[in-house]
Amino acid sequence: MTVRPMLALAALALAAAPGCGGSALDGDTIVFVRGADSKKLDPADVTDGESVVVVNQLFENLVTHAPATPELVPGLATAWTVSEDGRTWTFTLRPGVKFHDGTDCDAAAVKFSLDRLVHKDNAYRFGGNFSYDENYQMIESVEAPDAGTVVLRLRAASAVLLPNLAMFPACIVSPTAMQAAGEGFARHPVGTGPYRFVRWVADEAIELTRFDGYWGPRAGVTRVIFVPVQEQRSRLERLRRGEANMMNTVDFAFVAEIEADPALRYDRVDGMNFSYLAMNNDRKPFDDPRVRRAVAHAIDKAALITLAYYGFGKPGVNPMPPTIPGYHDGIADYPHDPAKAKALLAEAGYPDGFDTDLWAMPNPRPYMPKPQECGQILKEQLKAVGIRATIKSPPWAEYLERTGSGEHSLCVLGWNTDNGDPDNFLNVLLGARNARPKGANNVSFYRDAPVQAWCDEAQGLVDPAARHALYRRVQEKIHADVPMVPLAYMPEGMALRREVQGYVVNPIGIVRLAPVRLVAE
Repeated sequence: MTVRPMLALAALALAAAPGCGGSALDGDTIVFVRGADSKKLDPADVTDGESVVVVNQLFENLVTHAPATPELVPGLATAWTVSEDGRTWTFTLRPGVKFHDGTDCDAAAVKFSLDRLVHKDNAYRFGGNFSYDENYQMIESVEAPDAGTVVLRLRAASAVLLPNLAMFPACIVSPTAMQAAGEGFARHPVGTGPYRFVRWVADEAIELTRFDGYWGPRAGVTRVIFVPVQEQRSRLERLRRGEANMMNTVDFAFVAEIEADPALRYDRVDGMNFSYLAMNNDRKPFDDPRVRRAVAHAIDKAALITLAYYGFGKPGVNPMPPTIPGYHDGIADYPHDPAKAKALLAEAGYPDGFDTDLWAMPNPRPYMPKPQECGQILKEQLKAVGIRATIKSPPWAEYLERTGSGEHSLCVLGWNTDNGDPDNFLNVLLGARNARPKGANNVSFYRDAPVQAWCDEAQGLVDPAARHALYRRVQEKIHADVPMVPLAYMPEGMALRREVQGYVVNPIGIVRLAPVRLVAE
């Protein structure tokens, strides 16, 4: 295979490591292997985790999450106040912050960035729809009364404004760079983060370098190189040989092997994610709730978790994990009952079953480390009740685009929370407004007016108990309608070489590499 310049650069860094036998652990470069390449690096216009993991090194938000918890802490804003009616939020910006291009990160830059999300006719919304913009429609206007102050005026009080401002779409971008690059900004990003972009060789590597003008603590290493390697064993062998320092989306079959290797470790916490089987409610026969309930009864989650998750997952019941506030632990799951599934299919007019398509992701994700195996197991379980599925598995970027456009009948996907709030699951994944014709997050295309109304009402409640009561009602309605089948809740983890110090696994799944240092033991 031809080694292109980026990988040659990575290889040079590995070979130069003194006393490490070709190890990546030269104290200067983090080599991060992952299951797929990024799609784009414009934070407002990404949906996939492999883009987000790079975005989070390059860009920052007004508010952010603490290293090990979902707690919100200051980011580019040092403080904020809210009016008595909850509709006016005033943010004081951190002084002296520079973008990677040397321009000032001031109130005008914040307004420029947030206006892209708020106004759907904004000239800098390249490609049209932003999948996350519904999370910011509570903002009526963004004002910059002076260089150090940003004022957000809301349509109504909102309990989700701050968590949503901490999400990656609300990262602050350089207006100068975006105005110059246009749509090309997605491949030449400029933010304020501890690392800045250097170059990107598609499907081979993305290189970042330390931003010496960063306002905060200096990043621990000079360079970060992200290398996509789809096959899990190949990623692990690179880690084992010292050709990489960190590896995400770990196949749980390898955890015992990793923990037995004195050079490696696997750090994990209970995650804020889940995987699911979405049924396209716009397509027959999945527009019939009896068919959807039949699918729920057909799936043996315990067997699925044993075979495809190596026992690490916990069976999914609701479309949000138990680690999220407001989880309804009083809902009983649909039991595995093939006879009941067949009876429901017959009642719905399909006594002999039917043919359908089942889309399975081509590459691993933290919520589903073996999606192809998961697809095969689901196919066999559905076949047992008469549902004959043909598996489709286009490349990852195409998979997201086509399922987001509703081309599937069944598809497996999952969700890693963006902000630790129940709205980020129930509304984002099952709210009617997120079942848009293109770029849908609600790939079940479930449109229930009460569910959307309750989610909207919960957004405006500042009392946690009142919010959680509404979300329990939402979960009950979703459970009755069965627009999707939750499959598993997974831990959040990272495989690392022992020399990696300073990395903290965040339950939200945020990867922050700035604190990481490589120290030979």
